Amino acid sequence: AADPNDPTIVYIATHGGLVRLVDGKRWEYVGEGRSDLMGFTVHPSERGVMYVSGHPDHSSHLPNPIGVMVSRDGGQSWQPLALAGKVDLHAMTIGADGKTLYGWNVSDAPGLYRISVRDGTWARADATGLQDVFGLTAHPEQSDTLLAGTRAGLVVSRDGGRTWSSRSKTLSGIPVTAVAYHPKNPRTPYAYAARPDLGLIRSEDGGEQWKSLGFFLGEKDAVNIFAISPHQSETLYISTFGSDLYLSRDGGKKWEPLSNDGRPVRQ
Repeated sequence: AADPNDPTIVYIATHGGLVRLVDGKRWEYVGEGRSDLMGFTVHPSERGVMYVSGHPDHSSHLPNPIGVMVSRDGGQSWQPLALAGKVDLHAMTIGADGKTLYGWNVSDAPGLYRISVRDGTWARADATGLQDVFGLTAHPEQSDTLLAGTRAGLVVSRDGGRTWSSRSKTLSGIPVTAVAYHPKNPRTPYAYAARPDLGLIRSEDGGEQWKSLGFFLGEKDAVNIFAISPHQSETLYISTFGSDLYLSRDGGKKWEPLSNDGRPVRQ
């Protein structure tokens, strides 16, 4: 996730704790915890507030899975928020109201969960039409609008996750492994479609029509997360299932490798 308040910082949730990359060069662990962070998102407007889900490290007394935990000091310390021992959220996003966390659970009771970031109250959404989710993104201006990348294509909800329908005929039946609204321009979402003629794609009309940017990772890897800067409109980061991290400064046309197989690329 790109830091909403500091354009020099991007956060990377890893299988061994939270890391931040400063100025594209300096890699730092954040805090003392080294939990296996499967889901991660940063609050878009509350400074230093972020959320994780996943599994505890070996020295921790936390339940497995950890449910949803919150940090209010930029990842230095974490407190339980909801569903400890019950959910392992692999995709997480904050609604435009800033009050609702959405997460896709892959553990005992799979499905979409809505969680209040204020008090941790939660509900499992009906999520009719939603399954096999790779990524979630909330519209930055419309509180009840969400996009999801799934094994069967791109789907949209306009009622807070209760019902879902196909968003793009072009992507129907194609695995969409990552999706993200631009935080300052929701008419320009990005996605990754696992087909050679598509790969990294961008829309200019909110997600109906898509254009390939000519970046395809081959048959054995795919983008799993986008982090789009709210400070520089053309700056975005992607991570892949193969633990590679890339930076683009021109809206996704050219890419610089930042890490390869989880190891920093020396600049």
